[in-house]
Amino acid sequence: MPDRPTRPRTPAAALLTVPGPPTAQAAAQVVALVAVLAVPLAFAVDAVAGAVAALVLGGVTLARVLILPGSLQALLGTALLLAGAASVTGLYETLTWVDVPAHLVVTGLVAAAAGVVLLRAGLLADPGTRAGRAGVAVATAAVGVALAVAWEVAEWAGYTYVDESIYVDYGDTVGDLAAGAAGSAVAGALVARWAR
Repeated sequence: MPDRPTRPRTPAAALLTVPGPPTAQAAAQVVALVAVLAVPLAFAVDAVAGAVAALVLGGVTLARVLILPGSLQALLGTALLLAGAASVTGLYETLTWVDVPAHLVVTGLVAAAAGVVLLRAGLLADPGTRAGRAGVAVATAAVGVALAVAWEVAEWAGYTYVDESIYVDYGDTVGDLAAGAAGSAVAGALVARWAR
């Protein structure tokens, strides 16, 4: 597994630390800046847009606090920003096919982040062996699938208890779960390869 990053000494340092090559560091910093600036802009539109932007910023901040590799921070932050923008602008309703790649990419990147965190915590098998790499791949994929299921349950709860305008139907749910599972499987393979 690549070297474990040194934990910053202060909370402020944790928010500014981005491991990796300079290009990955710069990309992660730009994505974080866009996420911060998006919050007041979104609240200027309406409260729902502001809440979505705040949720995206929370994801970007969590990736930073977990000291994920800079390239993963940049990719995950970009995917979250695009998914949030698609939600706020109604793109999922006007171009319904956008939902599937969004679930594939976002779930895959979240699964990859979870796999990296589990590896660093020593909770996965030794990736130095073939069996260990298989275990890393399967565990990473399983976490992604579990998170995809949790997301679909949250969508259903939102539709049932909060707002009936949240689009939920059987075909959408199954398609989202299939896309999330596929993204998670790819993430598992990539994390296992990265870890060796």
